[in-house]
Amino acid sequence: MTGTGITGGAAAEDNIGLTNASYFAENDILLVEATEELVYVDSIASSEVDITSMDGGNITAATTGYVKIIGSRNLEINTTRTARSTQEVQTSNYLTIFNESVDMSSREQAAQHYSNGRSFDEQIQKKVEEMKQMFERNFMFSTESGRNTSGTYATTWGKGFLGIVTTNRIGYTNVTEPAFDAFLQAVYDTGGSNERDLYLGSTLSIDVNQLIKDRYSVQGIPAREYGIDLMKYLLPFGMTSIYWNPRMDGGFKTKGFAVDWENITMRYMAPDKKGSQKFRIEEDVETDGSSRSTVKLYADVGIQIPNESVHGIFEPA
Repeated sequence: MTGTGITGGAAAEDNIGLTNASYFAENDILLVEATEELVYVDSIASSEVDITSMDGGNITAATTGYVKIIGSRNLEINTTRTARSTQEVQTSNYLTIFNESVDMSSREQAAQHYSNGRSFDEQIQKKVEEMKQMFERNFMFSTESGRNTSGTYATTWGKGFLGIVTTNRIGYTNVTEPAFDAFLQAVYDTGGSNERDLYLGSTLSIDVNQLIKDRYSVQGIPAREYGIDLMKYLLPFGMTSIYWNPRMDGGFKTKGFAVDWENITMRYMAPDKKGSQKFRIEEDVETDGSSRSTVKLYADVGIQIPNESVHGIFEPA
């Protein structure tokens, strides 16, 4: 937690101005990193935390910096402290409805193939693959969530990774080893597991592999095969698996998404009377007064990221 500084001087009590004081409780013992001095929380009012030196002496002046909660100040005969929740930060999100269909008339059903040579089953499989890619793009790139009730029926749409992750959106000017290390360090520093999957656009993938090419060269004899396919990147904080993601095309060729899979999950609506709403295929949906038969593909899904700060986005500054 950062504060606006502690004035110090002759007083044994001072205050720290904070953006959010909800992390603190009365009698928390704090370490002021700038001076390595222990103080405790005397009282809390709005965004101001009043602190007092542990031994009643003067508080040393400190500039803006970090403070850490390292314990609680308890009398030898004390009452019970009020419990404080320390749950992860959840960004609210909606689910998105996906509703696609494939039609076929009775004449087409009577024939062995479409005029284009594709069977009905192949058309259904093609639509399933298209929906899969749509899911992936939504989970990765949707930047907003909301609910619109202006029409006859309400519609909702949910955020993806790009819209939820804000803490570790780190820009780079050139893809250098120090810049790459600093990005991964920032991601691991926020907690989570000791493994990340890093998905790269094609341009950034080439730049990251160039880090190794710059250190080695082929000399002496012509190489029949030459190239780099970096799969693992090790740091003291953890192991990062690196993948090129073909969905990261267009403007995302130069971006990278670092994902902690232990802190991300798929969400979906509970089953209705027709069955699963995670994904379902309804076959032979007949249309009255028509020779058409329809196959419906339906899902009502989204992603949940309970702590967005353990993920990261590496992008041009």
